Amino acid sequence: MAEIWVLGTRLNMDRSGQLVRASDISHLLACNEKITAARIGSDDTVMLAHKDGVGLGAPAPLLPENFHLALLVKLGEARKQAHDNGEDLVVLPGLDDNKEWDWSIVPASELWAG
Repeated sequence: MAEIWVLGTRLNMDRSGQLVRASDISHLLACNEKITAARIGSDDTVMLAHKDGVGLGAPAPLLPENFHLALLVKLGEARKQAHDNGEDLVVLPGLDDNKEWDWSIVPASELWAG
């Protein structure tokens, strides 16, 4: 069965990113600068999106007020796509062409140039 992953924002340049299995996320914390995820009862958190994690070299806009809810909608879309095509998918935050925050769904195979 295909898996859905969320690629966490990297602020530390010596990391290439963190993948979090979407089915393991049970708790989201959101503000206008970042969204973090955790399992309920766990002290470990993972940053999924951060306004300074897009590598613009200039200040990025704050995250939209309901960006965590947009993630839930995008995860639902990804689950349907994964069910239909059987491929692992990755959901990642970023800015679209209009410099607006959005979540993208990308096949895992497209993120790895091997």
